Amino acid sequence: MEWTCPRRDFYVAQNFFEREVAQSYLREILQLGEHPVKGFHHPDLKPNRFHAHPKYPVSRYMGLGLYWNPLDYRYYAEFKGEKPHDLPGWLVQLSCEVAREHFPHLSFEPQTALINYYLVDKKMSWHTDKEEEDKLAPVIGVNFGSTCRFYFETEQGEEASFLLPSNSVYVFGGSARQMRHAVGSGRKNTLSPESHGLLASGERLNITVRKVRKE
Repeated sequence: MEWTCPRRDFYVAQNFFEREVAQSYLREILQLGEHPVKGFHHPDLKPNRFHAHPKYPVSRYMGLGLYWNPLDYRYYAEFKGEKPHDLPGWLVQLSCEVAREHFPHLSFEPQTALINYYLVDKKMSWHTDKEEEDKLAPVIGVNFGSTCRFYFETEQGEEASFLLPSNSVYVFGGSARQMRHAVGSGRKNTLSPESHGLLASGERLNITVRKVRKE
């Protein structure tokens, strides 16, 4: 497993997990998503301070540790009177290790994980992750399922991209923390072996772990 650096303060590692490990992690996340309140859901979006005609492109999403609500782009400790699932221990350990390896000079604490479940042909348009108070703390991402194309803005303001397969981990922070980025839809016939029987071809499950609040 080797890390590549598409731009400064942005790192990607493919084939991060062994097959059995990845399968167990994916199965655990999907089981958490089955909860009727804490699990995967999709809000009935209404006009808000950001969009007159909002449309959240992900068919299902879930928050761990804290809820992120696309109705107002804020984090909450409860949703419908329920506290969210805790972050799994393996995800806390992974995100701390990745943050410490690449951003030892930045403060990081895994406070929440946003899990986006992309069904076939679903993608995320260009955006920046700017809802968190700490604008430098790294975001650690994990990709399961099908391969997608990850688009990002270079330091020169140009658009670039690379293919992001399943079992990949990525992290961006510091100067790249608020870079514009987007993800394409999952490519059919690229479903990784550990996802067979759990996800369908063209589906993708992406996890991003974040520090939300400053000390």
